[in-house]
Amino acid sequence: MNKLFFCILLSSLLLILRVDAAQAQTGSISVSGKITATENGQPVRQASISIDRKGVGTATNTDGLFALIIPANNLHDTLKVSCIGFKTKLFAIAGLTNGATMNIALEKSITELKEVNIAYYDAPKIIQKAIDRIGANYINHPHILRGFYRMYTFSGTAPLQLSEAVFDVYNFGYADKHADLFRLIKARNEKSERDFSKLELGQKPNSVFEHDIVNHLAACGFLNDEGLQNHQFNVAGITDVKGYQAYEIDFKEKPGIVGATYRGRIFIDTKTYAFIYFDFGLSPTGLADLGTGSFASRSLMRMGDVQIELESDHTEVSYQEVGNKWVLASVGGDNVLNVQNPNSKSALLANVKFNYQVTAVDTVQKQPFSSKLGRNESINNHDSNAGEKFWKDYNILLSDYNTEDIFKKLQTINKALK
Repeated sequence: MNKLFFCILLSSLLLILRVDAAQAQTGSISVSGKITATENGQPVRQASISIDRKGVGTATNTDGLFALIIPANNLHDTLKVSCIGFKTKLFAIAGLTNGATMNIALEKSITELKEVNIAYYDAPKIIQKAIDRIGANYINHPHILRGFYRMYTFSGTAPLQLSEAVFDVYNFGYADKHADLFRLIKARNEKSERDFSKLELGQKPNSVFEHDIVNHLAACGFLNDEGLQNHQFNVAGITDVKGYQAYEIDFKEKPGIVGATYRGRIFIDTKTYAFIYFDFGLSPTGLADLGTGSFASRSLMRMGDVQIELESDHTEVSYQEVGNKWVLASVGGDNVLNVQNPNSKSALLANVKFNYQVTAVDTVQKQPFSSKLGRNESINNHDSNAGEKFWKDYNILLSDYNTEDIFKKLQTINKALK
């Protein structure tokens, strides 16, 4: 990271963390810092920084940086810092001060089942047991997830589109068949009409809902009935996942199966059989089929006279314990689209990075939203006022880039076209 960008990022971080008079009255505190690996001092990306079992949290960016607002009613709880492949660390929040900077080094944690024992584990049976226990393992009464997402599309160094939103998802319960509800709190979106005019990417409530794999198994191309038949699953070992011992199950398409198939890993808690982490992407044949099950297809809001080929597809979905039940924690997506314009005979490689973080879980609220967004309504259509203080009062994910500069650059490009 160059010095200029670091200074800009640090200034933005301090701006986010500044607590105004109204916020100070609530008694909340803000902490920030950096997570690194003890082994080599390198930043740890996607480390979770959360209030243990309370549902309030955030995650680190590529540079290992984070910022978190801790509500007043959590000041006597425990801060949990965890990441797959590393030992978990706990801190008493009572020992932290407002504005504290935490530089935390995590040690690697490697726990694997001896290879000779792996054959004794039946992966399909473990998966079926995990599916059967969803109602018992996950929050199974009405609750609200406060979420934040950022979706950035770019080609090389040129920004194409940037979208951010804070929202609430009302979940009736993980074993309840009622449809989720969506309430938008705040959003902003800018797209280059010069370089990306034929295409628009974004999210709608239905796509946000389906990112929660466990709550929407029917939409999951490898865990729904057809997906279970079309893929082969094998236990690769037992490993530590953020302090939990988990079966690591590898999967890929069965020989001869074509279409929207997947390859990846599923991690299931060895004690409760809860799904706690997914790491997957479309198979080579799946990449050729831009079907309804892919992240890219769910994110297409508008497509003009262009052709799209999916070059790469990668998704990560993680879950967290709130109390003694599990609930969604975060979703990450990384895709590359080859956008071809047959009229101009031009092609554009568009990188799409998506990060969705659950920043709070309310298990007390029982009543559904009175105001909500339609399931297939584009969140991009609800643009709030932007500005440097846009997210000041919200827990968000720190960006890997200067979002304010990108929004301004996209606005400048579009103004020049008028």
